[in-house]
Amino acid sequence: MRRVHPYIGMAGSVIGYAMIAIAISASPWFSWFNNALSDLGNTSLHYSTAWIFDLGLALAGTLSTIFAVLLSRENPSWKCLLWSVPLTVSAVDLTFIGIFNESFGSIHGVVSVIFFFMIALTLFLFSYVSFPLGMPRLGAVSLTFGVISCAIWIAHFPWKGVAIQETTTSALAAIFIFLIAWKMLRK
Repeated sequence: MRRVHPYIGMAGSVIGYAMIAIAISASPWFSWFNNALSDLGNTSLHYSTAWIFDLGLALAGTLSTIFAVLLSRENPSWKCLLWSVPLTVSAVDLTFIGIFNESFGSIHGVVSVIFFFMIALTLFLFSYVSFPLGMPRLGAVSLTFGVISCAIWIAHFPWKGVAIQETTTSALAAIFIFLIAWKMLRK
């Protein structure tokens, strides 16, 4: 893989999680066991802090989209496009989650489901092409992350919220992007 601006992908992850952390710390009502992360972005209920969460997702999604598009453009082989195009879709979708926050109703639910599905798909597709790309260790990590991402949504938990599942899946995606970007920096 040629060198793409790896810091853009890293910045998306850092900014997104920093803004989520700020929104959580400013929301004493938030419960990991009873809420979805998206509850933090509901402008109808929590306007004073929702903009922090929504802006964080929109910025993280935009930076991740730029990273994924540059990656796709600079590495147009099928081995890269097979996973970088779904990565682009999930990044665009993350931006949509920030724009169409929970107060938008069903459209928010649709973009959220697409986002989490596309993360798992990206991880599995990368693991499939990791050997031809010369990154089998990262492929094994990606496969493991994909399995965890699916399992966390299939498993039954005693709590009613999905914040833990959402955080786990999105954190695995952020770590994956960080690892890709780190690999690019070392080349």
